[in-house]
This record gives sequence, C-alpha cells and structure tokens, in this order.
Amino acid sequence: MKAFRRARGAYVARLTDDERYVLAAAASDVASMLDDEEAPETDDLLTGLAHDLARPTPRPDDPAVRRLLPDASRDDEALAAEFRRLTQADLRASKSAGLRRLAAVLTERPGKRSSEVVVERSEARAVASAITDIRLVVAERLEIRTDEQAEAIYDMNAVPEGARQLVAIYGALSWMQESLVTLMLDDARAASDVTPPDPSSGEPSR
Repeated sequence: MKAFRRARGAYVARLTDDERYVLAAAASDVASMLDDEEAPETDDLLTGLAHDLARPTPRPDDPAVRRLLPDASRDDEALAAEFRRLTQADLRASKSAGLRRLAAVLTERPGKRSSEVVVERSEARAVASAITDIRLVVAERLEIRTDEQAEAIYDMNAVPEGARQLVAIYGALSWMQESLVTLMLDDARAASDVTPPDPSSGEPSR
C-alpha cells in the first residue's frame, strides 16, 4: 500500500489486489449494516418520506451502528428519539451511499496502473467520511474507546489471533485516511491563500 498523492487532478493511492478486496468488502459490509430493512420498497419519494416521518425510529441495537448513528442527546431520551425519527433514515441512506461509492472506488481501475486507486477531488470528502465510518465500526469491534487504546492496539503480541485481521484493516484505513485528508487540507489552504484579481487593476491573482 502506498499513500495518496496528487496525480492528474485527482488523489491516487496504490493498493494490492488483496488490499483492494478486503477494504472494499469492509465498505460493503458496513453499508449493509446501515440498510434499513423496515423501509418500504417504493419508487414514490413522497410515500417513502411519509413512512419515515410517521413511524417511530428505534435506537440501533448494534453498538457499532450506534457509533454511526449516535444519539443527539444522552440526557433527553425524547429529544434523541425525535431526532432519530426526523434524520436517521436520511443519514443511513447518505452513509450507505458513501460506503458503496468507496467500495466502487476500490474496485474500479481507471488509473494508468492496475494497482492505482483514484479518488476524484469532487468526491474526496465523501470517500474520507466513508473511511471514517468503517474505522468507527472496526474500533467498536476491537473495543477501542480512547486514543491510548487506539495506539496500544498495534502491539500484535497483545492482540488475540482472531482480531489481528481487524487490527490490520484499522491500521490500513487510518493510514489511508491520514494521507488523503492531509492532501485535502493542503489544497484547501492553498485555495484560501489565492487572492482574486481586482478587475480594475489589471494585475493577475496570486
């Protein structure tokens, strides 16, 4: 795995076929966790929206899903329930779409090399958010609650054998995300430093 870099107007990383497969499968699995099985199958947007707003929306049973769909308030159960009713369906859908897009990015091969993973700048924010969602789920499965626990998890001697693949996935995602977000922030800073030209001065922007 090689970190993201700027190339051809996009962000490009390099992954092996095995790395692509494992991370794409993780993205698809988390997207499936977010699928709302109680939602009606309908092409009518208004019908679906009316159904979502009318029915109560229970708190997710899976603690990993609760990390993705946290309560709006820990102290006010009524407020948290109302917030879930109004927003959870849309949040599930948007997160699921982002995760499925990440899975597609990991399996597509538009680059010059077959190992290249190409993230267009227009979708970089969505991809970074999807990576965060997978990391949250993996962190819950590994019982990571603090920064100290996140650092300690890389001591493979202390990790049960059955959890080592999850640790490897967590580490790979963390590294991918850091390299992508670093480029995004650098580009955002560079864009904010550009001074628009004054039409009356005839001077170029800088």
